[in-house]
Amino acid sequence: MRIKERARRVLWPLVSLRRLFLKKNSYLYKTGWHNSVKHSKPISKDGECLPWMNYPLISFLDERLNKSIVMFEFGSGFSTTYFASRVKEITSIEYDLEWYNKMKESCPQNAKTKYIPVDNSGTYSKSVAQSPLRYDIIVVDGKDRVDCFKEGMGQLNDSGVIILDDSQRIDYSESFEYSKRLGYRYIHFEGLKPTGFEIERTTIFYKDGNCLGI
Repeated sequence: MRIKERARRVLWPLVSLRRLFLKKNSYLYKTGWHNSVKHSKPISKDGECLPWMNYPLISFLDERLNKSIVMFEFGSGFSTTYFASRVKEITSIEYDLEWYNKMKESCPQNAKTKYIPVDNSGTYSKSVAQSPLRYDIIVVDGKDRVDCFKEGMGQLNDSGVIILDDSQRIDYSESFEYSKRLGYRYIHFEGLKPTGFEIERTTIFYKDGNCLGI
């Protein structure tokens, strides 16, 4: 075997990693993945907050969200800040008191955050119905996701959509059957998440004439 060929076989992982991490036109650099890993939180290459959802979905939402949209979110965090900067208003609930206290101080004015613990009464999943609002987008990314999904379906407006994160999990399969019975279709987005190392899936459930133009 030639020396150059041997060197290539030995060094290609290092060369590939260098290109992925350091070249400014690489996927990991442009999405901010390297920055997220460095700081252990979901941020862009410029330090902007991102949802802990896969990059293809984030790219899609970047092009479609607008200041006429009213949102509800099961599970608060960096995503709350991200969505608030792009929509009219967002209501976000959180079951973890420590995380809630940490994140609420950084929420912008158009974001309403609430602490609601998960219990057997269903208070957490039913919290979406406490407001008279009908929502354009409901994000299901917290606890008790199937029940939250079902409750959320009843609070969408005519052009509303639901976003279910980690939808590849078997535990959430009931959501797909439930949405079909109500006449919804769905589209999957798959890819890396900020700080992640595996392919993750997020699904948008929608009907014709929806607010995201699907």
